[in-house]
Amino acid sequence: MKGSLDSFAARLERELDAGSVSVEPATLKHYAVDDKAPSLVCVPGETAQLSAALRIASEMEAAVIPWGGGTSMKLGNPPHRFDAALALNRLNELIEHDDANLTATLQAGMELATVQERLGHKGQFLALDPPQPARATVGGLVAANTNGPRRMMYGAVRDQLIGIKMVLADGTSIKAGGKVVKNVAGYDLCKLFVGSLGTLGIITEATFKMAPLPERSATVLAQGPVGECLEFVSQLLRSTLLPAEIAILNSGALKATATITDAAAVAIWTEGFAEGVERHLRDLRRMAEAARLAAEIIRDHSHRLLWEKIRDFGAGEDLVAHRITVPLAAVAQVLTMTERKDFLAAPPAAVAFPGTGTIRLSTPADMATPADFGRLISLTKEHGGHVVMVAAPPEIKGAIDVWGPPPPTLPWRPMIGALPG
Repeated sequence: MKGSLDSFAARLERELDAGSVSVEPATLKHYAVDDKAPSLVCVPGETAQLSAALRIASEMEAAVIPWGGGTSMKLGNPPHRFDAALALNRLNELIEHDDANLTATLQAGMELATVQERLGHKGQFLALDPPQPARATVGGLVAANTNGPRRMMYGAVRDQLIGIKMVLADGTSIKAGGKVVKNVAGYDLCKLFVGSLGTLGIITEATFKMAPLPERSATVLAQGPVGECLEFVSQLLRSTLLPAEIAILNSGALKATATITDAAAVAIWTEGFAEGVERHLRDLRRMAEAARLAAEIIRDHSHRLLWEKIRDFGAGEDLVAHRITVPLAAVAQVLTMTERKDFLAAPPAAVAFPGTGTIRLSTPADMATPADFGRLISLTKEHGGHVVMVAAPPEIKGAIDVWGPPPPTLPWRPMIGALPG
């Protein structure tokens, strides 16, 4: 950093309001990323203050990490430098909710649980369900491209984001997209910022398409051997049924959801109008029983609890978590290979989403080895996919590149330390 920490803090305090800058050790420890704490924490109260803070940081060549709810801070390689954390929790307003046109504009620091509560009064919701919604913020889930269950029905972050405002590293404010769903003017730059991990600038506002709250929701949970579960899912994907999400859970993942069994299971979430949901439940149960699986229907609190466990899978402490993305046709093969006892150092808990080609693996940190990541890289490359280590203790991450090898079209890639969460 060019200049001293004292001069950096003094400049920030002159531009921002009182109490916006802290160097208290307890506060700094709270914002640590991979055991590396910042030198100061800055909490701007409006976009103009955020612009000023970034301009000062740019002039002094300070390394800045934006911070939302902190839910995705384990993602990425350990930061080389961390001079300042820019916390966005004061940018937490619902700017506009156009319920007639099913759109809403939200400030980046607003927690998703608060968003859903506010929109729910109008019978609508934001169809994104990232882990830990009570902490996850709007800006963080866009920057991290965090997608949870129901992506199969509603699409990913990039499909629902229609407008965005950002502040670049030099303090310049920009915007892309708009506040209407059918906005086709110019380049769709919103897609560029989804998953940018805070490297292109800090998101301040986002406009999304909304969805009407479903009349009814329920789950069919079908349990049995892994082979029968995979065959059942194959038949389901070829059927005319339209579930909100399909999740395949191995025995380790089922134990994490408090379902104690040595078998695997398929959880099928269905929602919408009551008549359509009941039709889905009847057909799904009949298909599961024809596939020699034990099927049960889960409703209300039990339904919500199951999908909360699936949503938050791999988000705990002292875990090594991987996210695999492969073509839909390769999900069964890749999942079967990870189940082999001789493939990884320890049997992982696994949740696969066959409708979107995503598999999430979780292993206790004291049972994982760096060689596991290499095996997963080879496996996913063989099937035309890729794997990312999304969480691990710093001592494991420090020995590897958590993003894996770059695609052949990219001769180089900058190292990324952290992102807003």
